[in-house]
Amino acid sequence: MESSFQVIIRVFNILVLFLVSAFYALALPYDLKNGDLVFRDGDEAISEIIKQVDRSGFSHVGMVWISDNGIQVIHSTPSEHMDRKDGVTIDNLAFFIRRAKPNSVRFYQVKGSEEARNNAVQIALSRVGENFSIYPKQGVYCTELVADAWLKAGVSISTGTQKLDMPFISDISLILPENLINSENVFIYLEKE
Repeated sequence: MESSFQVIIRVFNILVLFLVSAFYALALPYDLKNGDLVFRDGDEAISEIIKQVDRSGFSHVGMVWISDNGIQVIHSTPSEHMDRKDGVTIDNLAFFIRRAKPNSVRFYQVKGSEEARNNAVQIALSRVGENFSIYPKQGVYCTELVADAWLKAGVSISTGTQKLDMPFISDISLILPENLINSENVFIYLEKE
């Protein structure tokens, strides 16, 4: 049974999510599940670089984690908090959405069993604190984090990688947002009418 404090926290989270989603004209899927993906076109400088190559309209992704503290997003990002270093972090959904350009947030469902979902979330959670980097063996970036967690849970959600044709990073193959949304195991949540 929930304590009164937990009920207050849950009501507060619902209210915040309602206000944020109303501001961004965002409808939360009623059947959102652990391990699902939330994409955004972010406000970071790297977002514009990603969008030069990727045709999805997104520059960032995180994994949904429905916890006792509400809907959380596990993601790897350049620092979005003054008191935290770049890397894999957990933010509440409202914060994740606030860093998006208006009308650029979309939810995608991953085709996987409940066990695979829980495993993917646990794998992503085990990486919290790891550095953010697009360079191999120096850290992990957002799409790599979610693709790797799901792959280790037994579900492939990436169609491959692409190379950025840019100085200093042209030899690096990256998983881009479109590599995820084009996977046969990833489906957009359609808005209910």
